[in-house]
Amino acid sequence: MGDRNVGGIFYKIEVYDDKGNLIEKKSGKGDSILLNWIYLFYSIRNGDNYIPTTTNGSTPTISQIVFTNCSMLAPAGNDDYGIQVGTGTTPVNITDSKLESQITHGTSSGQLSYGETSEFNEEAGNTVRRGLQRSFDNNSGADITINEIGMVAKINDGSNDYYVMIARDVISATTVPNGGRVTVTYWFEWNP
Repeated sequence: MGDRNVGGIFYKIEVYDDKGNLIEKKSGKGDSILLNWIYLFYSIRNGDNYIPTTTNGSTPTISQIVFTNCSMLAPAGNDDYGIQVGTGTTPVNITDSKLESQITHGTSSGQLSYGETSEFNEEAGNTVRRGLQRSFDNNSGADITINEIGMVAKINDGSNDYYVMIARDVISATTVPNGGRVTVTYWFEWNP
């Protein structure tokens, strides 16, 4: 029992220059599970309404979740959910419901082009990793520095989509050069 890990959240960040060369790689253990994720667990466990705080600040009462309409696998160009990146540096608070300063999708000054969010699945020995991966291209004309990352789920009640941040981490400053790319991998990890 001593070598078992009940779980945690981790991330890896890889930065590439305009020629596709890996120029920086970092990883860390997240300290970022947010109240929205905990409330989702409580709602499923207890059969109660789910009342998250969405990324736009609303607090809907969700009486049913239509899981077949929910996702974290955002398509390319969609910065509403999936993995998001930002410039904020305020430490994580369990009540956070959005990034402090999200970098939006685009090619204008201060923007990054959001690729699709894809599945990340890996097993190594007794360690299981399940999460997300997304690349962001910098076609803005200048370097952009990322200081925060987050995971946002699209929750659907049968009629409406709600965007709910479940994890946020403040990371060491990561500069994406003009013409370069950054790939963020975010995952939950445990030993069965």
